[in-house]
Amino acid sequence: MQKHRSTHSIDLPTLDPPGTKRKLHRPFAFTKVRPRYDQVEGYIVAAEPFDTLPRALIASRRLAYKPPVMRYAWLAPRDLLLDYARSHKLTRQYGRELSEFDTMERALGVISKKCGALIPDTLLELRSTLLGGMERRTLVISLYTNYDLKRRDLPSDNAIELIRKALDLRGSPRWFLDGMDWRWSYW
Repeated sequence: MQKHRSTHSIDLPTLDPPGTKRKLHRPFAFTKVRPRYDQVEGYIVAAEPFDTLPRALIASRRLAYKPPVMRYAWLAPRDLLLDYARSHKLTRQYGRELSEFDTMERALGVISKKCGALIPDTLLELRSTLLGGMERRTLVISLYTNYDLKRRDLPSDNAIELIRKALDLRGSPRWFLDGMDWRWSYW
């Protein structure tokens, strides 16, 4: 039987320290009125991902509303993933040509296994983000979300470093706003 972990006791280096208060703007700040994209577009296009996740965005059933999905991720190196897929014959599956997205996702999975990162497929994902705007589809390599923080199988610092080196990424992952679930909503 798994013990319950309180969101107040979660202490990871990727989160703001307990007790930290940070002023947030919509869509990060809670409002009962769900904002439309055009109401927050200017802020989202210019916003940078968070280095550490604000405590207000940690998912908790104690609240009547759930926060937007935030992804601890890097910007996806499209060219590297596509070149890897082509050179390792990962562009076709079951006799059919894969889409660019599916090809990159497949390459990411193979690279992860080959480098020995051992990050579960349910955590390591290729996803879209709204940061940077909707006009261009910005993809990120997501290691986990603000809804995964209580999981016991979060990637270790070593696993994160292995995947970073295998993909030739610079810097630490940061918290990106999800491309689909970007507003506060009811549980």
